[in-house]
Amino acid sequence: MIRFVLPFILFILFLVEGTWFQIFVPFSTNQEIVLVPRFLLIAVVLIAIFRGPLTGVIIGAASGLLYDFVYTDLLGIYMFSFGFTAYLSSFTYRTVRVSYIWQLIIILGAILIFEWVTYGLYYMIGYTDILFEEFFRTRLVPSWLLNGGAALLFLYPFRKLFEKLEEYEELQQR
Repeated sequence: MIRFVLPFILFILFLVEGTWFQIFVPFSTNQEIVLVPRFLLIAVVLIAIFRGPLTGVIIGAASGLLYDFVYTDLLGIYMFSFGFTAYLSSFTYRTVRVSYIWQLIIILGAILIFEWVTYGLYYMIGYTDILFEEFFRTRLVPSWLLNGGAALLFLYPFRKLFEKLEEYEELQQR
């Protein structure tokens, strides 16, 4: 039963990003900033840190494919970006696993890499024409701050969840 908790949490985070977040922070055309929640990305990075690069890449690619199906017309951009970011952020060192500061730094770096890679891919194929300066000012920095705050809220519960999963796996091996 406990092994289904993580996919359920990921699905809930996906729903929160796409629906409930838009209700609490509605989009307005006259705003100078665009807040883009990346709660699922934060969870994927934490999975990559605690469960390893292979699990992170698989879950990241699956989550990205779900993003591609639901939110975009192009398949593969988010799938690649999620998987690539999960691989780059899969620091499985014990020091990283026990330090909230290192986890937060890795998550913030992963968000920057993810946003930059997706913007770069969309810009290269001509899907967007927003200049990088505008993208940086109106979208990247506000979203980075929002997701940094969300990461602070997610760190402790996710660490406890992964500790419970490790205990469960140890009991299964006995």
